Amino acid sequence: MEIFFTDPDALEAAGVSDATKALARHGLHAGAPFILSDDGSYDIQLNRFLWSLPTLGVRSAHSWRAYALDLLTWGRFLQEHRGKTLWHADRDDVTAFHRARRVSPDPTQVVSASTWNRGVAALDKFYTWAVDEALVERTPFKHYEGSRRTGSGQQVRVRNNRAAEKAAKRGNVKFLSVPRYAAFRDIGLRGQLRTGTADSSFRGRNAERNVVMAELLVTTGLRIEEAASLCWPELPALDSQRNAKSVPFDLAPPTAKRDKGRKILLPHRVLRAVADYVEIERSLMLDRWRARGCPLPAGAVVGSQADRRGVRVPMKDGKLRRVPWSRLPPALRSRLYLVDDQGRALGPACVWLGQEGRPVSLSAWESVFVRASERCRTCGIDVDATPHVLRHTFAVHLLSALIQEQIGSVEKGEMSDGVYRRIIGDPLDHLRRLLGHSSITTTYIYLGCIDQAQALIDGAVDAWTSAVVDTAHHVSHEIDNSSTQAPGANPW
Repeated sequence: MEIFFTDPDALEAAGVSDATKALARHGLHAGAPFILSDDGSYDIQLNRFLWSLPTLGVRSAHSWRAYALDLLTWGRFLQEHRGKTLWHADRDDVTAFHRARRVSPDPTQVVSASTWNRGVAALDKFYTWAVDEALVERTPFKHYEGSRRTGSGQQVRVRNNRAAEKAAKRGNVKFLSVPRYAAFRDIGLRGQLRTGTADSSFRGRNAERNVVMAELLVTTGLRIEEAASLCWPELPALDSQRNAKSVPFDLAPPTAKRDKGRKILLPHRVLRAVADYVEIERSLMLDRWRARGCPLPAGAVVGSQADRRGVRVPMKDGKLRRVPWSRLPPALRSRLYLVDDQGRALGPACVWLGQEGRPVSLSAWESVFVRASERCRTCGIDVDATPHVLRHTFAVHLLSALIQEQIGSVEKGEMSDGVYRRIIGDPLDHLRRLLGHSSITTTYIYLGCIDQAQALIDGAVDAWTSAVVDTAHHVSHEIDNSSTQAPGANPW
């Protein structure tokens, strides 16, 4: 069994006309994974689940790959060690799979508890779907009823999978210190030497584009899928709120995880850097694209009259309708090409362009970060940065700053009621909203990464210890005084 990915451009190169529309007629979409057996056969029901992921609440292309990989691993295990397909799996197979993945005598085959739980969640979703579709009679997993607290504080009933390991903890949060991030940006992405001068041997492309993207991620906490889907007409004007350090921006729900749009803050200096990139480096890409005759990729959608509020795009009936940016999903944004009122090509709507004048794919962004990290290590700087590591970096440093500010309020005597809520609750909830977390429990992972959190704990322990010592001294003093009283007198 192997994983492959749907590519409209490859289909058109193979002779399929209008590949994107052909895929859409069959319920497929660009980038969708599919699995083929060793003999090249195609299990239509298994792959129908993978096609259906966007309608099952799985919107990210990264998540599609992860689901496909988990199904592939499970399918290979059943085929090689149990002599069956995933359509005939039972609870004994789950037990055997757990032994192979979690308690194998070969340490190279053992995965972490969090990786195991992620795979269980993917398989659970697959078998729940299969039961609903009447493809299997029952799921191979056992479940029990439980509850969890939502972001609003309400308790809701949930169904938990018994195969998931309760003691599994999230892995250590990986983030960069400010100096290490600066080294990644300047040495890894810009191609400078450790002395700060340009490296004549550096052959990286689009250095400033990559630097601006890194700055955007590390100062806003955006996910790479969210940042890569930004379109230039929807961005706030540079002169808006000129005196403010940051500009509010409403992130479109379809581009965010679980369609949870949110308000983020775009630092004014980063917005300026994006504008400079659009005016200089991006314009050069578009000039080369126009010199080649403005070629459009397979499945391109031509939009017009784009502004901050939305864009006119063709509907299925052929009519043009104005659609707000808040309703445009990443798949459409990556295929959207704009024209002006005279029909002249303006280029892709997406901000970030590659050498061919097309939007940069998520896999291309991952490669940019891998190469930059490798360059840093070659220069003697141990950095392993990914787009998500920059999101963690934003979260850790922002939470640290927010808590430090609240500690300053305590020291200045500015605190009122609800000390815990002011010191911990408010910064965490503020960070939760900026990151788009559904539950504040997800945001708690960053508390263990900051020195201020330990300082709060140390301070609380010290205060408690001092209170105990003071009380002990007071009791001791009372006892000493009672010894001078008449025998049998009660000092209390």
